[in-house]
Amino acid sequence: MGPDPVPDDGGSCEGARMAGEDREGGEQVLRTATAVAREVLGDRLSAAFALGSLAHGGFAPLASDIDLALVLDSLPDDVGARVAAIRRATVERAGNPLAERLSVFWSDWHGVRHGAGPCSRLPAVDRLDLLDDGRLLYGVDERGDATRPAPTTLVVEAAQFAVERFDRAYLAALHRTEEQVAAGPRVASKAAMFPIRFLYTLASGRMGHNGAAATWYGRHGAHAPLAHAAMRWRESGIDDAAAAVRDLRAHLVGVYVEFFDAYAPAVAAAGEGPVADALLGRRAELLSAAP
Repeated sequence: MGPDPVPDDGGSCEGARMAGEDREGGEQVLRTATAVAREVLGDRLSAAFALGSLAHGGFAPLASDIDLALVLDSLPDDVGARVAAIRRATVERAGNPLAERLSVFWSDWHGVRHGAGPCSRLPAVDRLDLLDDGRLLYGVDERGDATRPAPTTLVVEAAQFAVERFDRAYLAALHRTEEQVAAGPRVASKAAMFPIRFLYTLASGRMGHNGAAATWYGRHGAHAPLAHAAMRWRESGIDDAAAAVRDLRAHLVGVYVEFFDAYAPAVAAAGEGPVADALLGRRAELLSAAP
């Protein structure tokens, strides 16, 4: 669970100052992580970039992750273990609870420009974020001749992520709306925004930034009130638990069904029949888990 919600002060200068301090906490985590990465990786580290909301805007201290991309000149066999050590050391050194939300991606330059290989952690949607909005924190920027991931690649990878992430336990928890709300704005808003962001990617061919995805879904989605509520929770916390439970109960399962119904035929059309079948299986599990 994130820190206590920031009180709504009506948009005063004090509110702007507090928002700036909250963002500065995220920036401090990025600076610490970059310094640790330089120590651990040495000359192998070619560049470090901020991704996500600290790069393109919309950072919400109650809910946002802190995303960092490390670009190495080459990837050693133990790169995953080294990155895990970087994350642990950052959490210990930062002295900031936001450090627990640090998510580190890594690749070499070939992977950044043309698509990550098996030793990288840079999914297509995060590579697109790096190419479009990544903010250089350290090193050299060699993104200039990169090829953008195809929209079909974004959709297929989102579907594969959903099949892996939306397991039986996750789907069953979507019916326990009181628990979602009790876990706080980070958990509740992420549960709501996952399928909304994926639907935006399917419709637009772009990464589903929370703000853009919520605005689009608020105009086109079947469960628009959930998008508006999730963005309120991200930005201001949950000040009315009963209303939040009602919003989730009315719309959460429905928006996941909407996601499955949209993605399964799109993925099948892309030649990924087994992934489409797995999505439909998850849809059935979601509905069968209803109390």
